[in-house]
Amino acid sequence: MRKSILLAMIMVAFVAMPAFASVQNIKISGGVDSYWAYREDFDFGYEATTIGGDKIQNIFFTITSLQVDADLTDNVTATIALVNERAWGNDTDATRGLSNSGAQTDVEIDLAFVTLREMLYSPLTLVIGRQRLPKYGNGLIVSKGTGVGNSNLTDVVQDYRGIKAMDAIRAILDYDPLTVEIIYGKFDSNTVAGASEEDDDVDLYGIQTAYELGDDMNTLVEAYFWAKINKETTQAAANCDLKPDTVYTPGLRASTTPIEGLTVSGEIAMQSGTKVISTARDAENQKRKAMAAEFMATYQVPVAEDYNPVVSYDYIYASGDSNPADETSSGEVSRNKWTAWDPMLEGTLGGSKIFNALFSLTNVHVHSFSLQANPMEDVTSKVVFSKYWLDKETDGTAWTLNRTDTSGAEVVGAQDDETDLGYAVDLYTTYDYTEDVSIGALMSWFVPGDVFSKDNQDAASQVMVDVNVDF
Repeated sequence: MRKSILLAMIMVAFVAMPAFASVQNIKISGGVDSYWAYREDFDFGYEATTIGGDKIQNIFFTITSLQVDADLTDNVTATIALVNERAWGNDTDATRGLSNSGAQTDVEIDLAFVTLREMLYSPLTLVIGRQRLPKYGNGLIVSKGTGVGNSNLTDVVQDYRGIKAMDAIRAILDYDPLTVEIIYGKFDSNTVAGASEEDDDVDLYGIQTAYELGDDMNTLVEAYFWAKINKETTQAAANCDLKPDTVYTPGLRASTTPIEGLTVSGEIAMQSGTKVISTARDAENQKRKAMAAEFMATYQVPVAEDYNPVVSYDYIYASGDSNPADETSSGEVSRNKWTAWDPMLEGTLGGSKIFNALFSLTNVHVHSFSLQANPMEDVTSKVVFSKYWLDKETDGTAWTLNRTDTSGAEVVGAQDDETDLGYAVDLYTTYDYTEDVSIGALMSWFVPGDVFSKDNQDAASQVMVDVNVDF
């Protein structure tokens, strides 16, 4: 650990050295965020019936970050950020915190990008390198903090990861009130060594436009098109006749404030492309035909104004596929349609913290209600109730959960012809100790519905306590 800290200090000093010559300004920032996490029955009781004990996780972990922003000229800024993610007392155990070298003492590069303003002409800004993509709209397609970099918390609490960047190029054209952004990102390069006609990359392409109408209701209209192109499936031996797995996602979003204190927004998106079902020789692909939508409403209640009460409602729909394992032909493109929504890099709330940790945003209807208030100075409390239904009913196939630990099975039993996925309750409290220090607590419960077998309906629960320091 000492060696890693020393290396980080040397890297920061190396970045800061040019300040004596060409750097106009340097800003150093960062954070030390420490958490206690207690999680129980994130397998809905599966291991209690198959292994003989409930699944419990009880750990402390810390996410440490250090960021340097250097203004080289009036229009050029270089940014570097280092992150260490570590479960306490687990510095060298390679079975936890799998990073590039398999040890949590690693200091990873989370950010490494340059910002070029007024590039070629004044409306254009280029951002090039390892960066955190912004939250576009409500985050239904792409959201801040949903990158694909390695995380030392992969096998501990992946949903609280601190490494969230993506290698990308963004071209931002600001024609106020119109903004146009063009994005190219890299999910995975796969083969990078010299090879014969090797093309197995997984890439992200996007164009996002936003227009402010300038009316009294602060109306904003957004249109976008995103594409994820996965060519790694086409490079399997003897399978080069397969098409890439492609996801094309056009969509529209609008937000407005029709009356004082009320903000509403709506978004709808479609998906097309080709779904690779299998990489076996002569295996079929399916054409994609999926849909997602979101409606949000937030209202600042004009009563008890000393407590700043805010009520919110969030509805999310993501289509599912009724026969995901059905392969009915041996041709390259099946007559079946793949109608399950691909969640891309979504970061929308989705209601429950436990739902976000265990499920992907697909084949689901989500209704989420929340009430937020300030019961005393510097304290914010929030309660969220969320209800979940499947879009397409189950067929009895065992359900795979997105587990955040490695021990135990990752599947739970499911029943036939059910859509009731469950409901969740989340209680949040945050105390702003100072402008730079906050203390938070979260208690969450997720109660599985009739989708799951009778032996796998134990409620999942968690308690999270955190102390976050930003500087």
